[in-house]
Amino acid sequence: MLQPIDLAIREVHIGLWFLVVGYYFYVFTFLLMFRWRNSRNPFQLAMALFFLLLAIGRCFYFVGDFYADPSSLYNDLTTVYGMTPFLPDANPWLAVGALFQWMALATLSATAGFMIFGKRWAEIAFAVPAIAVGIILAVVPLEPLTRGLLSGGAGAVYALFIPLLFWYLAYQSGGILRKSNFLLGLGFMVLFAGRVIHAARHYLADVIFGTYTIPGVLAPGLIVIGLILIATGNEWGQAQ
Repeated sequence: MLQPIDLAIREVHIGLWFLVVGYYFYVFTFLLMFRWRNSRNPFQLAMALFFLLLAIGRCFYFVGDFYADPSSLYNDLTTVYGMTPFLPDANPWLAVGALFQWMALATLSATAGFMIFGKRWAEIAFAVPAIAVGIILAVVPLEPLTRGLLSGGAGAVYALFIPLLFWYLAYQSGGILRKSNFLLGLGFMVLFAGRVIHAARHYLADVIFGTYTIPGVLAPGLIVIGLILIATGNEWGQAQ
């Protein structure tokens, strides 16, 4: 009786992550073709690349989570129901996915640093930590718990760092631009909160919720809400 329930939950989670990836590509296309092409604003280009890299990285995570390791998000379906992975090893997919995701953060952090300080050193200083975490997750063999703690812990730092940068810009600006930057900061905080929940899903399932269902739905749900807020904030900024 549990098998159909678990499989149904798995399909719902797959659908939610499909929605996230599709939204990533949509925002990338919109920013590149309808914002950067007209304005040539480097911030719009950086935002577009940020979402493109997130989309590519999430595609690798998607394969690693759902097709190379069917037990990575749920109860051990491999032993309970005899499910076998379509691919033999999830680690290469998760490693490449992490690299792309953290390169996306490095791109956005570098651009935000330059916007605030207007100096090349700020770009480098803001980008280096994200690049370092991405390389470690990509090339250093780590246990799943260690990988989750590193990704979730560093992600939590960026979940505060990036929004605070935009809220600082909101404080320095005024009018519609202030509202735009505030909404961008809020959107990124919600988006990163979803990413942190996904990275810490094993801990949350074991210690807090007792099931993967809640973090499995909560993570992509928050990411979609964050993307909507970011798209709205970006649109308000163009109205300035």
